[in-house]
Amino acid sequence: MLEKKQLTNKWENMKKEWKLYDRLMRLETGLGGTRSLVDASPEWWEEKIKENKDYAKFRNTDLSIFDEKYATLFRDSVAVGDQTMTPLQFQNNSNPNEENIEGKGDSDEINLDDDEPLFPSLHESSSSKRKRSKSVSNNRPSKSKNSIYEEKVDALLDAISSKSTQTYPQNNPSPTIADCMAIVIKFPEFREGSNEFSQALLVFTKKQNREAFMFPTTDEAKMEFLKMDSDDSNSSDDSEQCWVEEDREFEMLCGLALKGIMIARNLRTPCHTSDRTGHMFITEVLNGHPRRCYEMFRLNVPVFRQLCIDLTTNYGLQQTRNVSMEESVGIFLMTLAHGCSNRFVQEFFNHSGETIHRHFHTVLEAVLKLSADIIKPDTNYNDDVPEYILNKPRYYPMFKDCIGAIDGTHVRASVPQKDEVKYIGRKGYATQNIMAVCDFNMCFTFVWAGWEGTAHDTRIFNEALQRPDLNFPYPTGDKYYVVDAGYPNTRGYLAPYKGTNIRYHLPDFRRGHTAAIREPRGPKEKFNYLHSSLRNIIERTFGVWKARWALLRDMHVNYKYKNQVKIVIASMAIYNYIRKVGRSDEAFNRAQQESYNPVRGDTDSDVYEEGPSTRRTSDGDLYMAAIRDIIAQDIITLRR
Repeated sequence: MLEKKQLTNKWENMKKEWKLYDRLMRLETGLGGTRSLVDASPEWWEEKIKENKDYAKFRNTDLSIFDEKYATLFRDSVAVGDQTMTPLQFQNNSNPNEENIEGKGDSDEINLDDDEPLFPSLHESSSSKRKRSKSVSNNRPSKSKNSIYEEKVDALLDAISSKSTQTYPQNNPSPTIADCMAIVIKFPEFREGSNEFSQALLVFTKKQNREAFMFPTTDEAKMEFLKMDSDDSNSSDDSEQCWVEEDREFEMLCGLALKGIMIARNLRTPCHTSDRTGHMFITEVLNGHPRRCYEMFRLNVPVFRQLCIDLTTNYGLQQTRNVSMEESVGIFLMTLAHGCSNRFVQEFFNHSGETIHRHFHTVLEAVLKLSADIIKPDTNYNDDVPEYILNKPRYYPMFKDCIGAIDGTHVRASVPQKDEVKYIGRKGYATQNIMAVCDFNMCFTFVWAGWEGTAHDTRIFNEALQRPDLNFPYPTGDKYYVVDAGYPNTRGYLAPYKGTNIRYHLPDFRRGHTAAIREPRGPKEKFNYLHSSLRNIIERTFGVWKARWALLRDMHVNYKYKNQVKIVIASMAIYNYIRKVGRSDEAFNRAQQESYNPVRGDTDSDVYEEGPSTRRTSDGDLYMAAIRDIIAQDIITLRR
């Protein structure tokens, strides 16, 4: 009988084994599914065990228990990161029109401003459709919705009326009645005035009979056909009558359907009847007071216009017949900036729900392509001392080798109820965990989004370092990133001192009634104070990013989870674009002031451990601990 503590430890160990098994099957081997054995070469196993010694337990071992037992326990409750994304994977994405279903149900009105016709012509060939689409100009004069509707109805009526009357041109002209009778009168029994003559004349009133009669090469064969057709004339008349009746029934049904559509159209009250079109609205905003554009789209006018040009020129965004480029980008940015619904955006841009949905996702895919080029470090990020450190004596020269900061943050997520367990962490609601790296210009240089809310920052960090396909910007030489107490203090990543009586976070140093109490005590706390102040750059970055885009604070349930992850990456890409292209932005200006205090509570900086730690001290840990001690001593020496 196991005690409570033993049972807890057993459960945690089983959970770790499941995580390791999932990683081995899904990432290391790419096998997935149910496998009882990993059949690999000894060299492959030695390499994997060198990376992680715990992989040895899966070598030459029956693995069926993991899919039969462990999967039932942990598959729906343990974070595995199977829906994570980075900007790099959108670099060569050539499918900007990926179908996304959510949001289309936001409107039930007939979409008359789309590019596709409501009623395509029934007798139009596919080749003519292609020719017609190529000849359409983007600058054609706009038409009212009613005139477009009438044209489409007329096209359907023309198709119906031509169904039974359309002709098919032949290479040779059809023979006339006179041509056929000239052959018939050669035979004595078909003399003029006889019953046979009259019967032949009646048969030749039909075009298909004349063509069939003239097909044989000899007159005798032609006459044999005529005699046979005369005998069957009664039955053929009945068949013809049947086809005529079917055509009439078809036309009547189509007419009734059209009448129903037109009645429904006349009875319903049009939804979007404003005289101010979406193009008029966006033109008014861009040409009006500069403050309007910033409040509506969170971008200054020059940055907005340049973004439209770049998305068009470099990332495949195209305008449509009835929606301009500025409208498309405005639809996307308004949704992102205010977190508003599809119906709300419809009222501003005077378009149907489907049109709003389609253009939002089209711009989203273009911005994701942009993210691959803009969320990355500068080419010389490992070479120079950042100006932010170089120009501040409180940091230079002690932190001259620091190139940025790493941390994790959470964004609300909407997931199916059956999946909520692994997304609800200590915050009490479903979130996605995002690992980010930023430089001292407050730009994101690496993003890994989509992790379940229960995934710990340390686990995501360790996996990012082991995944070369993620293109993580590793520090080289003596360079390093500053990280909080939840991360390991290993080579390339400088963490603060830990301890019960050692303060770290900046608010800890602001508590107290006197300056003497608030003042850092000893070299370790002095180091932690400057370390926390320097690492605060990423909390400022998160603060500006989240304050700019309201959609991040409450992701709509209409978005699939994969699109929620895409929206996070796209919002970071636009954030970086504003920082790099815009000359001055009030949100960034406020964040650069010393008094700026970003809203905390969305990171795991106060959570240091994830269960029992089995990590062993490495040479890299000892090296970084020595660097930390040297910096702490330099702070005391240089600031006397």
